[in-house]
Parts: sequence; C-alpha cells; structure tokens
Amino acid sequence: NSLSRAALHRRWWLNDPDCLLLRPGLLLSQVEMHTLAAVIALSGGLLLLSDDLAALPPERMRLAHSLLPPIGQRPFVLDWFDSSTPARLRLDLSAPVGNWHLLALFNWQDEPQDLTLRLADFRLDPAESWWEVECWSQRVFQITAGERVFPGVPAHGGVLLALRPCQPGQPQYLGGDLHVSQGLEVSAWKAGPGGVHLELQRPGYSQGEVYLSLPFVPQQALLDGAPIPFRPAAIPGCYIFPLSFDHQATLDIM
Repeated sequence: NSLSRAALHRRWWLNDPDCLLLRPGLLLSQVEMHTLAAVIALSGGLLLLSDDLAALPPERMRLAHSLLPPIGQRPFVLDWFDSSTPARLRLDLSAPVGNWHLLALFNWQDEPQDLTLRLADFRLDPAESWWEVECWSQRVFQITAGERVFPGVPAHGGVLLALRPCQPGQPQYLGGDLHVSQGLEVSAWKAGPGGVHLELQRPGYSQGEVYLSLPFVPQQALLDGAPIPFRPAAIPGCYIFPLSFDHQATLDIM
C-alpha cells in the first residue's frame, strides 16, 4: 500500500507509510525490518517511531537513526501499473557530491528468490559503468555489464542500492552507513587531483563509515583536524573512512 501511494507524495498529501517497527519480540525478521525501512525511506513521507527507543538494541537504533532526517522526495515506482505489489523503485537525488540514484528491488514471495537488477528496467544506461553500494550490507561493487544478480534474496527481503556513474580520474563519494540516502549527509564537497575536503551534517551523534573512490593513494585523513585511520576497500582505488562526530564534522583526505 505504501508503494502504491508513493507517487502521491506532495501531490495529494504527505505520505504516511505507518510506523517503523524495530522492537524485539515482533514477528518481523531482520530482513523484513530492512524492507520496511527501505519502503518508508523511499516513500518520501513521514517517519514514525512508536517503540520505546531506550529499549531498542544498538543495531536497531542505528537503523532508525540512518533514516533521519527523512529524504522527503517521492520515488518513481517503475512497475506501478504492472503489478499489484510493486517491486522496483528509483529515487533520483542531488547534493554537493553530485547526482546519484537510490534503487530498490524487492522479493515479495514467501521463499528466497534470485533477483536480477537490470539497469534498463530502471531507465538507466546499461552501457555505462556504475559504482554500486549496497545499503544494508555496505558492500561496494562496479556494474559494467548492465545487470547484476543477487542470489537467494530472503522472503520479503530486497536490495537497496546507491548507484553513481563511474568518473575515472576524479574523486567520488560513493556512500556509507551514516544515512540511508548515501549522500545527503554531505553538506559541502571540494575535490581535486591530490585531495578532498568534505563536510558532514547529521542529527545528534553519529558513528559509521564513508566510502570514496580516489585517483590517488591517500597518505592522511583528518577528521576535524585530527588524524584518523582508514583502509582500502576490496575494489582497487576505493577507501573506507571510519567516522564518529556530533552533529557536524569536516573530513580532509590528502
């Protein structure tokens, strides 16, 4: 129902996709909680938390925090007229780090299914190379063949991805686990051939990681002027920067 009404956000009303349910003891699996979070986040509407927040396990509190503030924009529901249970969403976003797409693909069946992400189904150029970050698993990939298969997606589960066109020779912000949008947390961005400066803003205290593709091997990273450790990702040229800060921070990479 939330996906069927998604296109009406800020046309007829502010979408109300109901509460994000996170408390222990529910009949929802962790996978189903991620699906619910993805639907709520991409619907663009209200975020309601009815649980006792002080009683939530830390990992579920982090999930709630990653949806704040709400994105506020309605998605394209690409199979709205083709299925009674839409399963393909695309949300186009823009920030100082550039333009990117959030894509969601769901398995509404009662058993695991292989899901195939075909860029053409999401009206994206299959001939282009794309950076992909999986929101819940925080894995980084490159899509170069126009599609990718996600084997054995659990029942009522899905994949939530941030896709950016590859820009060889240029620093790129790829995403992270600070915010479900994987980019709206960045309030300022300045990049050159030998360094990157970015500013982050989040509600309250945040702890997580961000991922960047860099055309140079970084020698140092400074968070608010203090050195922090970082490590290479599995894909050459990509690096992971762990962060912890309160409300806002600057990250300088050189």
